[in-house]
Amino acid sequence: MTKKMGRVLAALGVCALMGASPLVTPAAQAGTVTETHPSITELGRLSQHGRWYADGEGRAFLTAGVNMVYKHAPYTPEAGGFNEDDADWLAAQGFDSVRLGLLWKAVEPEPGVYDEAYIESLRHTVRILADRGIVTLLDAHQDMYNERFQGEFAPDWAVIDDGVPSLLQVGFPTNQVLNVGLLRAYDNFLADREGPGGVGLQERYAAMWGHVAEAFRDEPGIMGFDILNEPWPGSAFPICYLSGGHCGPALDHLNALHQKVSAAVTTAYPEAIIHYEPYSMWNQGFNTRPAAPAATNTALSWHVYCTSNALFNSYIGCQIPDGQTFANAEAVAQDQHSATLLSEFGATDDRATLEGVTGLARQHMVGWQYWSYCGCNDPTTQNQLQQGIVADPQVPGPVTCDAVNQEKLSILAAPHLRAAAGTPTETTWDSASRTYRASWTADRVDGTGTFAAGSVSELVVPTVNFPEGYRLTVEGGHVVRNEESGRVLVASDGEGPVTVTVAPMA
Repeated sequence: MTKKMGRVLAALGVCALMGASPLVTPAAQAGTVTETHPSITELGRLSQHGRWYADGEGRAFLTAGVNMVYKHAPYTPEAGGFNEDDADWLAAQGFDSVRLGLLWKAVEPEPGVYDEAYIESLRHTVRILADRGIVTLLDAHQDMYNERFQGEFAPDWAVIDDGVPSLLQVGFPTNQVLNVGLLRAYDNFLADREGPGGVGLQERYAAMWGHVAEAFRDEPGIMGFDILNEPWPGSAFPICYLSGGHCGPALDHLNALHQKVSAAVTTAYPEAIIHYEPYSMWNQGFNTRPAAPAATNTALSWHVYCTSNALFNSYIGCQIPDGQTFANAEAVAQDQHSATLLSEFGATDDRATLEGVTGLARQHMVGWQYWSYCGCNDPTTQNQLQQGIVADPQVPGPVTCDAVNQEKLSILAAPHLRAAAGTPTETTWDSASRTYRASWTADRVDGTGTFAAGSVSELVVPTVNFPEGYRLTVEGGHVVRNEESGRVLVASDGEGPVTVTVAPMA
């Protein structure tokens, strides 16, 4: 086998086939290939309707994606080595979204001064992804506020700690409860203390976001804007835990921040989907009750990280708190009339954890984004050595077999329903038998009626779980295109439900 062919197979996720019998491709099994269809990014802006995302045709969009956040100066994915080769590989595995990190410190190095070169670098990455049918959620990432506290996020000029020292310094995430300087800086940010020029920190932050939204308003493939990653309530954190999630005035401060940013973003980009996050004790099952900001399109962006997995890299004891977190998300999304997105989970090689969380996501029909695409020398994560799917992307050239954690890929790159011409009612995956099942009705998620007969839905079937090919069974519809990339288009036969089953070749 040539080196070039090895790279092609690596991109398709079929490393195990090297030296084996020829691959039976999905295209070889397809019936009559009669129709193609634009990708998600070619169909126009995403929108939000109740707890669903919808693509430009109004189809329900369920994503399977990854996070790519580079936490070292200059804070760009490009600086971390992420480029066209990585985007090609993601598309080949069926991933269709990236939560892309931006750092306030990099956007606004001086008060009111924006680094346009930094923004252009992010825009370049967004375009690379969009060209491959991958949407981008821009995420203002923060962990422990600033490098002064062993974290990243805010510019140095936005750190107001009132002279309280940065002690104790014991790393992520424990600094959030022990470092008194960090707690004071969080408190002042949430309280909107005046910074340089007598301008409140939140006003500066909202203006920064408005500038970013203006820069990305006309870019294809924007999934939305994630206001603030894993906000922390500062010195109020004990109240949040002791009260089971009721953070008192600290919640009012966070809701006010979300509203200011939402107003700035939607002034520049009225159709933007505003993603708001709860205080991060949410991740362990505490409902910290975030409120959606006033905007046309909103989404609850939330995470799940079980404590025992973080401490012991084990899923034992996690089923109950993780199940509670999913239930909390559904309740908040319904109450706030927002879409729901599991925008972070994982940071582990533990199979039980990955299968447990993705299984809950399918059960609840929630899109997800795995943390993280790579280890990338991450200074603020629970498991830097095990969090990545691929090794260091700074290695030039296509993603090769030896750079991929194949076991993790087989869990994350299972088949999934990407876009349903209607409302999803079931998504399941049996990893033992490698059998996937998805069903949907013709009812539009925006409540405006039903999709007509012949409407096209899209699934993706990555090859990593089907080295000898797969077979499709469709009830209530028929396959109109089945591509070697694993992209499967199914047209409905009428206005009844459609069910698709994917299984290995007999």
